[in-house]
Amino acid sequence: MLSSDKDGEVIAATRAMMRTLQAEGLDIHALADGITGSHNGSSRNHKYTEEDMRAAYRSGRADGRKEALNGKPHSTDEPSWHQIALECRKHVEHLRDREQEFVEDMVCRTVHGGELTEKQAKWLRDIWTRVRRM
Repeated sequence: MLSSDKDGEVIAATRAMMRTLQAEGLDIHALADGITGSHNGSSRNHKYTEEDMRAAYRSGRADGRKEALNGKPHSTDEPSWHQIALECRKHVEHLRDREQEFVEDMVCRTVHGGELTEKQAKWLRDIWTRVRRM
């Protein structure tokens, strides 16, 4: 997700990675040291193995992906899934029947913060991307 072209996904992955590092008592410098293999005279008292760093990275990456796909706030620029569904519903006349039903279901599902599956999130984002161009 860090290499995504979607700013919200990058931000969510970064924040999740930082939370994961902090939960392990690590910081971004420890991650960099783990990647480069250097433990140069910094003020950090811990030495972490490469596997420790890889595990922290994988965990943060997974958390960021889950947040990005489930509509957690990515940034102030990224609307919630409910806002996206409502925007899609405004353009219902441009959608196929199946898309109309799906969007209406997403409006209902997300009104109280319901989570989307990865497939639902992708489809809703695809529709949203298309209707924003209209």
